[in-house]
Amino acid sequence: MGRHTPAAGRHHRADERRSRSRFTRTRAALAGALVLGVGTSLTLAAWSDDEFGAASFAASTFVVESQTASSTWAAHEAVNPATLVFNATAMSPGLSQYAYIDIRTTSATNIGGTAALSAVTAATGTLLPALEYRVVATPTGTTCGASAFASQTYTASLAVGAAVPGASGALGTASATPVRFCFDVRVKAGTGATFQGGTASATWQFTSTSSS
Repeated sequence: MGRHTPAAGRHHRADERRSRSRFTRTRAALAGALVLGVGTSLTLAAWSDDEFGAASFAASTFVVESQTASSTWAAHEAVNPATLVFNATAMSPGLSQYAYIDIRTTSATNIGGTAALSAVTAATGTLLPALEYRVVATPTGTTCGASAFASQTYTASLAVGAAVPGASGALGTASATPVRFCFDVRVKAGTGATFQGGTASATWQFTSTSSS
């Protein structure tokens, strides 16, 4: 068998070192490729998409109008109140006089609500201290007379700022379901002769409120 010379051994060991070095570099390169591959997959895996929603908004409309026996449906503000028609030119103690006012929403109203007697805003005259009244809310078309009152009593004063009866009724949309406020006004029973020939006037306020 031949013997290895020292030079040949040195060459053999050099070849082994070069081989191990190439293996190490190759393994490191593969490891680097794996890391790069993981990083690339995380970056490219996210997808996105969007959806959108839109809406429009509009405020409701709530407007009321009124009529009496002497007027047609119209807006009656504080400067031009509707006239309630009482047969009240020859009043005497204990004798009731009746009149009504109807309230409804306008045809353009698209939400319902409530109408209520809310205040006496003006009142004057020498007969005023002798007057008292009561009021009920009924459907429009109801006869405004003694039959419209069940157990209501004369507890309301016509003085400005005085408490008013709690009369109210529901209003529908677009002129539906008007409310009639029927009034009964009289000179108090037992009023003295000093009030003969006296006169008075008063203005009521009705407040209507939408349901929302």
